[in-house]
Amino acid sequence: MVATNTCPVSHPQDVDLLDVEMFAADRDGEAFRRLRDESPLFWNPGPGEGEGFWSLTRYADVEAVAKDAARFGNADGTQIPSRRAEGDGPRQIHNMDAPDHGPMRRLLTTTFSPRAVEKLAGRVEEVTTALLDEALDLGEFDFVKVIASRLPLLVFAPMLGVPVEDADLLLRWTNESSSEDPEYSAGPETAAKARAELFAYFGELTAQRRACPRDDIVSTLVQSEFRGAPITQDWLNPYYMVLTVAGNETTRNLLTGSVDTLTRYDLWPRLRAGDDALRRSAVEEMVRWTSPVVHMRRTALSDVELHGTTVRTGEKVVLWFGAANRDERVFDAPDEFRLDRTPNRHLGFGVGPHFCLGAHLARMETRVFYEQVLARGIDIEVLGEPDRLRSNWFRGIKRLPVRVKQGRVA
Repeated sequence: MVATNTCPVSHPQDVDLLDVEMFAADRDGEAFRRLRDESPLFWNPGPGEGEGFWSLTRYADVEAVAKDAARFGNADGTQIPSRRAEGDGPRQIHNMDAPDHGPMRRLLTTTFSPRAVEKLAGRVEEVTTALLDEALDLGEFDFVKVIASRLPLLVFAPMLGVPVEDADLLLRWTNESSSEDPEYSAGPETAAKARAELFAYFGELTAQRRACPRDDIVSTLVQSEFRGAPITQDWLNPYYMVLTVAGNETTRNLLTGSVDTLTRYDLWPRLRAGDDALRRSAVEEMVRWTSPVVHMRRTALSDVELHGTTVRTGEKVVLWFGAANRDERVFDAPDEFRLDRTPNRHLGFGVGPHFCLGAHLARMETRVFYEQVLARGIDIEVLGEPDRLRSNWFRGIKRLPVRVKQGRVA
């Protein structure tokens, strides 16, 4: 069958991957299981003509397309729906293809390398210690507000060159520019206003660093070249945007989702009793289970045959990483959270040329947080149901009520 946006193949009529309420209610797992089994190449109609898209939910398909930059591109946007199209100007690096993507990404690969990230462990420990001290004083609080949203920003803001007292601005701009949840955004106008504020802020910071460079990311970027010349502000702005969002969103959602899961399945005792190897594998299982980035979109650059159907040039193909991370064809008992899961070739940070630039930092922040909690004998108890983000883009929790108290140090 030849596929077009106006004449899609048959598909389960009761599955709509644009339904963010399904994700907010944590009901997407069953829908993805059906698609993996019944419709591995699934056509989802869009809200308007020409806005439908193909979906891939099996691990092998998601991995293959994510690696295939020759036939599937990012430049037409990586998110559904395309409500934050960047037009014809410079793009964020995850919305770039060759030849621009590689050189722009390499500007910061050293900054986010495993060796460089490990040098930040002391800062992460310092931030985590202070936040846990505050948590013990509070007793009961919202885990997202007090710990999960602040830990990555208090680490990443100085890396960027942003004063820690402005970290709350980065959080607000992240929520308003990247979330379709009505609690954070009233629509495109909210996102546009947040981007304008962010660009103005970083415009001033850029000017300061051009005049007086420091040891931070903004200084690295303003001293770098792209296309044989210093990077102009219109190219820097999209970079600042993606760094702001990615620098806190992944770890925030990873920490909150994993704390909720450890409590839900009563896994804290085993984690406490485990050795370093178990705790390292536990972090990878947290990434697989949580899958903080739910999907990424690609555009077919040529006609491509997938599961016996021709995907035409220009049609959109969405890669559902969370679904791939629960694929029974790859993971034994994928709907079980196993602290010691080995091997664990999850796609929680993506794969291929657009693999998450900050993956090592997110891993390290998560590892250090749990090391401190366990070493100090701190007990974290979830007191109620999580208030989940209404999004099919990020798998997040907006609020998680917890009680924290000093337990027995092992």
